[in-house]
Amino acid sequence: MMKLTMCIVAFVVMVGLMANPAAAADFTLKIAHAGPATMNNDDYVGSTSLKKYIEEKSDGAIEVQIFPGNQLGNYQEVMEQVNAGVLESAHVSIGGVTPFIPELSVVDLQYVLPNDEVAYAFMAGSFTDKMRDAILEQLPNVRLTAVSDGGRWRSFFTTDKAIHTADDLKGLKIRTISSSLQQEFVKSLGASATPVAWGELYTALATGVVDGTKNGTPDVMSNKFYESIKHLILDRHTFLFGYYFVSDSWLKSLPENLQKVVLDGFTAAAAEQTKFNAETEASANEDFIAAGGEIYEPTAADRETFLGARQHMEDWYVEKYGDKWLKIMLSAVEEAQAKVNNQ
Repeated sequence: MMKLTMCIVAFVVMVGLMANPAAAADFTLKIAHAGPATMNNDDYVGSTSLKKYIEEKSDGAIEVQIFPGNQLGNYQEVMEQVNAGVLESAHVSIGGVTPFIPELSVVDLQYVLPNDEVAYAFMAGSFTDKMRDAILEQLPNVRLTAVSDGGRWRSFFTTDKAIHTADDLKGLKIRTISSSLQQEFVKSLGASATPVAWGELYTALATGVVDGTKNGTPDVMSNKFYESIKHLILDRHTFLFGYYFVSDSWLKSLPENLQKVVLDGFTAAAAEQTKFNAETEASANEDFIAAGGEIYEPTAADRETFLGARQHMEDWYVEKYGDKWLKIMLSAVEEAQAKVNNQ
């Protein structure tokens, strides 16, 4: 009798569930990024934070689907998809923007940002607002929603040869993104600039297509580049920012309350990614050493051999793109430095 009663109860519950299925989401936000689907990768940490925030705060009205590992295309391709309205969101480095607005490669100018505090203040300052406007003018459906620490400071990693001064880079093949600014910087130090897509870098390092790369330690560890890379010099030439974009038409198709949830979600995701990178850099350096890597903190004299590249790169930039965005950048850096000094 008890078994029969339990069966009846189970049947009633099942019928109830069939009659009242869980409500499907009213909207779907797909976000694409380049990093692997692992919680020791900052791109994925940011995206999962975005998913958790938006789905909870929208009470399930918005479903967030994550597409890691360049599944939907490279940086340029996913930006084009957002602009065309076939993809709701993308997280990219500045390499996703420069194919459309080359002048914004100014954020990659070397040795301009002095430390974390100024980099973070710059990230939250006037430059981001001007960048958002410029992108919307060129790509009318691509709205910049948030900026994060996208992987800490770029420094030189090499597979076989230890680098202590700029002269040590001469003749080496160093991976860059498809950015003429980054390529010119590498060439100015006597190395051979070799553009390689992010998804192809692991193989390029393993097979000797490149002798090194310009990245941060968290990215090197989470993408297993340490299996080939054995040397790091902490010259910290540029700070790597991450940019969150959303389809403007998709955003505006939402009720106003959900628009706010989405925008707040991107802000929260960027903050979580920034926190993750700041907290994991030290441990990533320790893991790099444990994996057989060597880290060199340059002396003042050794670092000086790299710093001459700053003026060369600013001159090169102005000759190629004019001084408008350089002035905007340097002014924003001064504002950020003043803000830090007054804290």
